[in-house]
Amino acid sequence: MVEYQPESLSAIVLSSKMQPPAAVQSRPVEILHPAYDVGMDISLLSLPAFPRLSSPADGLTVYGIARSLVMDACRIITDFAANSQEDYLAFDPEGTRPVPTNDLFLAPGRYFYHLAPQHVTKYPIVMDFSAFKFPKVIPRHWIRPKTAEEDDNLRIAYEGVPSSEMSWRVKTDDESCVVTGYCSTSVCDNAHLVPKDELAWFLVNEMGRFNRSTLGATVNDVSNGVTLRCDVHRLLDSQSFVFYPVGDRKYVTYLVRGTSRDYVELLHGREVSTVPLRVSDEFLYARFAYNIIKLRPRVFGPSVVRVPDDVAVKQLEEELRRTKKKSSKMADDCDFPPTRASSISDPNSVDDIAAGDERYQAKYTTWCPELAELPEVENPPDTSETPYHLETPKMLRLRSQWIKDHPEVWQTVETAPGTTRPDVLGLAAKSLTS
Repeated sequence: MVEYQPESLSAIVLSSKMQPPAAVQSRPVEILHPAYDVGMDISLLSLPAFPRLSSPADGLTVYGIARSLVMDACRIITDFAANSQEDYLAFDPEGTRPVPTNDLFLAPGRYFYHLAPQHVTKYPIVMDFSAFKFPKVIPRHWIRPKTAEEDDNLRIAYEGVPSSEMSWRVKTDDESCVVTGYCSTSVCDNAHLVPKDELAWFLVNEMGRFNRSTLGATVNDVSNGVTLRCDVHRLLDSQSFVFYPVGDRKYVTYLVRGTSRDYVELLHGREVSTVPLRVSDEFLYARFAYNIIKLRPRVFGPSVVRVPDDVAVKQLEEELRRTKKKSSKMADDCDFPPTRASSISDPNSVDDIAAGDERYQAKYTTWCPELAELPEVENPPDTSETPYHLETPKMLRLRSQWIKDHPEVWQTVETAPGTTRPDVLGLAAKSLTS
């Protein structure tokens, strides 16, 4: 038997052992509320400024954070209180020393966010994502214009994709992580932009109108997902970075949490290989808002004015929680009860349905005025403007009832007896008509 000597075995070493990435230090950029005493430390945002460039002349490292990103974040945190777009950043709480508008980057330090010149007010702050109301129109620089042909191709490709196929379809179409380019499906996930846990917020804000599929109105739509490497997915869900538009349909990843120093080289200011046109711009903006709002760990005292939580979102969250608890209790307490879909969203009466449908038609007219004015025909024209149409609530109710009557369509051999599941289609119809 031939024994191999260590000298010969060392030949298989192709490179030295991997070293951990250099942790890049950051310096804080803090945005303060100008109407409170500085000693109260009422901070709207605290974002990390990482090294931006080094000057070859003096060798100094310049730190900074994109000013436009900070302004977008401030508008979200303040619930778009500065609707006149006269808002600005200043070096002082009085607003007499504004930051020059041609400064593309903010150096580390403290700044004050003002709604308008010479107008210091205790504007409210969004403390919880449930209080954030999605705007009627997202900022122009977040919109990727598409040609009519591109719109038609997207409609044809995705209008019939069911929510159950979302994950498979997203990863199949993307082929690799949209940030790192990793192709191995074993290390890549389908990452939701609007998180699954925010289903109540999604429904109340009627976000389903930005979906691609006409078969549902939930977060499990191909327009709400991108393929990410597992560790990058975890960083997105821990609010470590955001996607941010830089023009010409391009996005960069931008670190917004200073504890992610090991990922600066990989993620900070890194141009994304591609964000598929399948992905709705509105969902990218919603994820930006979600991560920015979730960065705020502090809960201020009662003297700080806050944007009130949306009661409808809180009620629906509680309704969904009750359904999950009821499902678990039935599975534990009953031997073989009927397995079914929860009916928590059943309407009270025919009159309620009619009144709700009228409310929905009024909403639809504001969303799609040209489509709403078209005469009723048996085969309405196709549109990629929205997957919704005037009969969407009715169709959602019909599908909801059919699934209740045929629970076998979602059951598997592993489904426990007595299991229920939230009637998401019914809840979507209820939200649209409320």
